Amino acid sequence: MTARLQIEAVDVGYGHVGVLERVSLDIPAGAIVALVGSNGAGKSTLLRAVSGLLKPSRGRILLDGADIAGWRPDRIVDAGVLHVAEGRRLFRQQSVGDNLELGLYGSRLDRAGQTARYRLVFELFPILAERRQSRAGVLSGGQQQMLAIGQALMRDPRVLMLDEPSLGLAPIIVDQVLDVIVRLRAAGTTIVLVEQMVERALEIADYAYVLQNGRVAGHGPAAELATSDLVRNAYIGAGHG
Repeated sequence: MTARLQIEAVDVGYGHVGVLERVSLDIPAGAIVALVGSNGAGKSTLLRAVSGLLKPSRGRILLDGADIAGWRPDRIVDAGVLHVAEGRRLFRQQSVGDNLELGLYGSRLDRAGQTARYRLVFELFPILAERRQSRAGVLSGGQQQMLAIGQALMRDPRVLMLDEPSLGLAPIIVDQVLDVIVRLRAAGTTIVLVEQMVERALEIADYAYVLQNGRVAGHGPAAELATSDLVRNAYIGAGHG
């Protein structure tokens, strides 16, 4: 079942250093929403707050109306919010199959449900089926990114947050990853996409928010933002968080 994610006037920081100030987003169920902005604008910080790695000092984070701000990360995962962090954080000495199995840790899926998740991941990323016995650390960067996404998909996410999924990948692999994101939306998954390739992100997104210096500088349908000056202006100068 898909889910709506709402972020209402949150402040988030690291210790006494503020990064996000009064940030509000509304992410409709079953949509792709892109977060764009320069390095340091606060995009990754926002994802960490939603996934429970950081606790907002103010504001609410609503998942289908339930305030999850301050919940433990494992409880947020159980609620169906999965975060694929930048940098492809895998168990590199473990096999592809073992990494996917670890994605099931703590899930309540029965055997049939687990089998269905493997089937979906291998359908979306056939190379992972071929490399199932290979150690994650010997995969190419693109294959590791596929595995990181696949590991999150093993939990049947209602909301999938992707932080820079194209980083360091060859163009043909970027195409494959973005195609999978579109297919996941078609299947009903709500997707929050942080992506350095802004034009590509806006091509597949339904809606987008522009973050600048820890605040929302603007938002609107992705197709409209793609032709506006708002995005270009957000990349002039670096943020602070």
